[in-house]
Amino acid sequence: MQSSIDFFTKETATSSFILDVLSSVDNKVDVHSPLNDDVSEIANALRATLAPIVIWDLDSFTAKNAELLSELREYNPDSMILAYAESPEKHTNISSKLYDAILSTEALRLHLMSKISRLKEIYNAKRIFRERMSHLVGKSEAMQRLRKNVERAILHTGPVLIQGESGVGKDLIARAIACVYDKFVTVNCSAIPEALFESELFGHTRGAFTGAQNERIGLFEDANGGAIFLDEIGDMPLHAQVKLLRVIQNHEIRPIGANKTRHIDVRIIAATNRDLKEEIFEKRFREDLYYRLNVIPMQLSPLRDRKEDIEDLANYFIRQYAPAGEPYTLSPEALKKLQNHNWPGNIRELENVIQRALCFTDPGVLRPEDLQIDEDNHKKTDFSSASHAAIKAFNADSYDDFRDMQLDEEREFLKATIRNCDGSVSLAAERLRMNRTALYNRLARLGLSVKNVQF
Repeated sequence: MQSSIDFFTKETATSSFILDVLSSVDNKVDVHSPLNDDVSEIANALRATLAPIVIWDLDSFTAKNAELLSELREYNPDSMILAYAESPEKHTNISSKLYDAILSTEALRLHLMSKISRLKEIYNAKRIFRERMSHLVGKSEAMQRLRKNVERAILHTGPVLIQGESGVGKDLIARAIACVYDKFVTVNCSAIPEALFESELFGHTRGAFTGAQNERIGLFEDANGGAIFLDEIGDMPLHAQVKLLRVIQNHEIRPIGANKTRHIDVRIIAATNRDLKEEIFEKRFREDLYYRLNVIPMQLSPLRDRKEDIEDLANYFIRQYAPAGEPYTLSPEALKKLQNHNWPGNIRELENVIQRALCFTDPGVLRPEDLQIDEDNHKKTDFSSASHAAIKAFNADSYDDFRDMQLDEEREFLKATIRNCDGSVSLAAERLRMNRTALYNRLARLGLSVKNVQF
């Protein structure tokens, strides 16, 4: 954004004030030095200068105001002329056709402050937008379409539902959409204990329950006037889903123990790596909440489906993590190695590989042997128990029996995966493309103890 404001004034307190304010704007501002009283010099300057805005001090050229303004209008017909004076009523002899507005000195101060404040807001919003969008790297058709959808979503206020596998960058999409808000509150639904969900989201009053010694505002109220990002919303318990549905419908919250509701204005952005339609079928997610959230859908493709983005992403991470003054480049062989990998951990896994390579490699060209990629050892998992459960499922006498056997199959699959990860739930969650807390929650729902699984 560029602006050019020319001053045809003498050195006055007002012009000094304007210069001070404009110098604080992070913009390129061209300011012409004040002119002296030589009318011919002023006239020549008016003919030579094309200025979108002219601020004219009527008190400086009392005898020649009409003549000079007429000449300015003739040579700069599209300029906006703001005339000002200590007492504007003293200049009624000047035709209103020669200026767009006549203001008192104080009114001019307020007018400029308002306009410059708005310029700052626009400039900062554009800067944040460019910075957030710069993280959405890739030239694939899917990424180009995603960037256009993000730009459209920014202009609206409806709820956004971002779906995609773990590690595809759902949080970056949420931050890009929320770039126009000063507040951005993130809620990890997988990390909140079920009993504390309502208190965390909506707050509580003093004495609302045992241990509530002080009043506390919830995360929704904290985000009032901004955006809230509900990450891993597929892990939200049903009782909290009901509360969230009412928030979306009525734009109101009621803290625990409160008698009155509180109005909030919050942009809701939700994300999940789960198939919510499958969760609805399993009665673990409310169908009405799904349709309330899915007003603006965003589907993120896994990295294995857009391998043409790997080169741009790898170079982006090299620029981000390479120490200053230490250049790194990818060799064609190293790039081919990256493109041949299946990337079960998606962009997050690629980021880790590049960061690891930069840590253990001297500056220069990265070769294939410099890239330490975890092979898909999970494909070698012993599925004999799971396969046995699957075979039994075909012999089920009823649908309930089939569902029980299907759950048995899932239990055996998860147990075998964790055993093959040497008992590490974190590694198992990464290989299964799940959040670690989500895996713990799933094990608990299946009645599995982590200690029993590991041994």
